[in-house]
Amino acid sequence: MQRISAVPWFLGGVLAFLAVGTLAHALLLTIRRRRRDLAILKTLGFVGRQVRATVAWLAVAIVAPALLFGLPIGIAAGRWGWREFAQYLAVVPEPIAPAAGTLIVAAAVVAVANIVAAAPAQIAAHAPPATVLKTE
Repeated sequence: MQRISAVPWFLGGVLAFLAVGTLAHALLLTIRRRRRDLAILKTLGFVGRQVRATVAWLAVAIVAPALLFGLPIGIAAGRWGWREFAQYLAVVPEPIAPAAGTLIVAAAVVAVANIVAAAPAQIAAHAPPATVLKTE
């Protein structure tokens, strides 16, 4: 019975790992494709802190729509799925999604996105604009 109760946590962990990897890949790819834009910003006066902040805001811009749309849709789909499953088991279907837990998850997602963005931001901040813009 304990093995069965561990399955949702394992599945959630695997999905979270895949989401973090996808976010890191998207940020690295975006930084690589937008090297020229970031180099122009650095030439216009951006310092490393501002470039890192730009990449952090990019990470937030990626996860914000996922939270705004995915969280309510996930809660609704989870409630529907639990009701269907509970009818099959002949138990009382009372799905619970506490607001405090939902807010904690949303804050944790934004925090993890900023932590993941730290490495691509550091790469973008240390790229010399002269070498990037040399081909122009």
